[in-house]
Amino acid sequence: MKKVINAVIITILTVLFIFPVAAAIINSLQFGGTITLNNYMELFFDCFIFYPMFWNSLFYAVVITLLQLIVIIPCAFGFIQAKFRGRDTLYVFYIMLMMMPLQVTILPNFIGLRDLGILYTRLGIILPMIFAPFGVIVMHQYMKSIDDSIIEAARMDTSSMVQIILTAVVPQLRVCIFAVALFVFAECWNMVEQPLLFLRDNKLKTLTIMISQTDTFNTAILSSAAVIFMIPILLVYLFFHEYLEKGLTLKDLS
Repeated sequence: MKKVINAVIITILTVLFIFPVAAAIINSLQFGGTITLNNYMELFFDCFIFYPMFWNSLFYAVVITLLQLIVIIPCAFGFIQAKFRGRDTLYVFYIMLMMMPLQVTILPNFIGLRDLGILYTRLGIILPMIFAPFGVIVMHQYMKSIDDSIIEAARMDTSSMVQIILTAVVPQLRVCIFAVALFVFAECWNMVEQPLLFLRDNKLKTLTIMISQTDTFNTAILSSAAVIFMIPILLVYLFFHEYLEKGLTLKDLS
């Protein structure tokens, strides 16, 4: 009976998650009450704004993911190895910042980008996302499992912290790095508020903005764009889901 109940619950949850995806696919294939590819043909050959917005989404997601990893790894390593007053307090602040909803930080980011003179530019989208705290928290927890003797052995060979991180730390974090990179990529791929508020030129905006413009495009076009929008995330998950599962299995949460 317990197995039956679990199976029913899992089935219901699966249907609830699959239903929006299935609805988008069905709507994208319907035209005049028949199943056809006309909606995709119109999207690819008549809706030219689709292409720059798609490549903008890919550009932002890839660049932000790579730059975040460059910041995340040494920052998490510093929280583990560096000894300074207020370290634990700063780490708690990172956790609090991670738990804050995005809407709370939109206005401070807007003001900061305006004062820096990079509002309504690509850099205005990329810069605030580089220093997101989520990756630092996950990497910090995973880094606790690294044996200190390995770090000490690396210090005997070199005094450069960059070389220590690259030779002694990064090889042991490969799985976690993949997992964090997948989460960051997905978050950047799905962002809506930042390009909506921090950009004016449609040539710089992302595909999420196009999908949200229900008053500009018809439902069939938006459904087709939504299906295309889902493909990169599905491909990334299918190829790297093992890294995602292993990387988020934290060995030491104390």
